[in-house]
Amino acid sequence: MRNIEKQFETPLGIIRCGINSDGFEKTFDTQKYENGNSEIFKTSGHKVEIITFKIRLPLYNDDILTDSFGCIFRIVKTADIDEKIETYCLLDKYEDVEFGIDCGEHLDAILAENNEWNLHIGTEDGEVLNWRAENENWFPARLKNNLNLENSITEMKENGFITKIPILDKNEKIHIQFLTAYDRKDEQKVNTWLAVDETKQNLENWIGIS
Repeated sequence: MRNIEKQFETPLGIIRCGINSDGFEKTFDTQKYENGNSEIFKTSGHKVEIITFKIRLPLYNDDILTDSFGCIFRIVKTADIDEKIETYCLLDKYEDVEFGIDCGEHLDAILAENNEWNLHIGTEDGEVLNWRAENENWFPARLKNNLNLENSITEMKENGFITKIPILDKNEKIHIQFLTAYDRKDEQKVNTWLAVDETKQNLENWIGIS
């Protein structure tokens, strides 16, 4: 399988967000949004748009971050070809970094930390994906009721997430998002967690996706 990957350097390690496919052909377009950039790739059976952006600031109560990185994958099935695709967002950690689970309502998230820094990686949980399927909001309606808090197409790893894209029917589409944020450690702050707890709609509004 060939992969296309975006990397983001942090004090805790290298974030790698990417997509694996056995059918990549070429880049055929780019697009600039108000608050983001995208590359569009063609595969044997899909069109894949990868949108990268910074998380909007301030977050809450005028709070800010040291830095952030978001990656959205918008995948549309274009041909009746079986093709294995997976997306991922993983942290290749430096020494003395520890991981923990830090989920919330509608959010799957992990925390990476050392003595100086906190970093969160977050994505939508199975309950949100099922809601989007029910509302035909960039998730196949035929897959509704197959996803919940305990059952998702996204697998949580110690250092991030891997999403195995289901086999889509022609013209079906799917949106997968990964958000990362880091800041100096402060027991009074939850800003990195709040930064990765964003809805699809809020992200699209911020980026400028119509």
